[in-house]
Amino acid sequence: MDRHKRQWKAGALALAAGAALCAGAVWALQGELGVTHYEILLPEGLEGLDGLRIAQISDVHSADIQKELQAALREEPPDLIAFTGDLVNREDRDLSRAISLAAMAAQIAPAYYAPGNHEADSPCYPELREGLEKAGVTVLENENAQLQRNGAQVNIIGLLDLAFHPQGRERAREELPGLIQDLTLPGALNVALSHRPSLLEEYAAGGADLVFSGHAHGGQVRVPVVGPLFSTDEGIFPDHTAGVYPAGETWVVVSRGLGNGTPFPRLWNAPELVAVTLRAS
Repeated sequence: MDRHKRQWKAGALALAAGAALCAGAVWALQGELGVTHYEILLPEGLEGLDGLRIAQISDVHSADIQKELQAALREEPPDLIAFTGDLVNREDRDLSRAISLAAMAAQIAPAYYAPGNHEADSPCYPELREGLEKAGVTVLENENAQLQRNGAQVNIIGLLDLAFHPQGRERAREELPGLIQDLTLPGALNVALSHRPSLLEEYAAGGADLVFSGHAHGGQVRVPVVGPLFSTDEGIFPDHTAGVYPAGETWVVVSRGLGNGTPFPRLWNAPELVAVTLRAS
């Protein structure tokens, strides 16, 4: 083989390797919003809620995603919208993008919001809360609100993130089951909005029927075949980063989230709107 042919082959191999590398990077950094659908069985006696749709918005971190999210919500459309924290980054001072997104959601369906750890760390959280309330979002801070459908009742419980507790996260964790119990209503579907997915035992002990959480960002990096690599609460190879998990009689829905509050990129981990449909058993 002469020198020119060898150079041509080497160049072709380099181009192919470069193309493969670029394709892999594009695949890893996929950023298109997806919608993940789940169906969850209702407890007996709540057949009037059959077909109720709940959309979950979590971990937006002030991402510029309103246009895509609005299209996805209108495609569903949900009967209620659950915000499960980290709508903004703790360092954000301009809250207009987050409030605009929330106002858009509230025009589509009744929207309920529970804050995450970034809100707990933000000196602008009171301003954000006021903006959300003016935008038509119901902000729940260890509080509940009710929604009626076909003679059945949904009791939405919004829980402050553990980081809000003045005596620390461990104390907040100890008190969580009792707090949930105090906010549940007999005969209703008790739906809790709580930022952290690692508290399955506490959610079950508190008697919630259904919990929506986020926080783990899907493990941040989701390596094909291997799965999620890391989450703040559960460390390396975490167990609860995306999907639906049983905890006793409680179902915990975990969103991968819509934005990114860390300096590390999301890999193989596209932003996600979660859409849950409730079904009578």
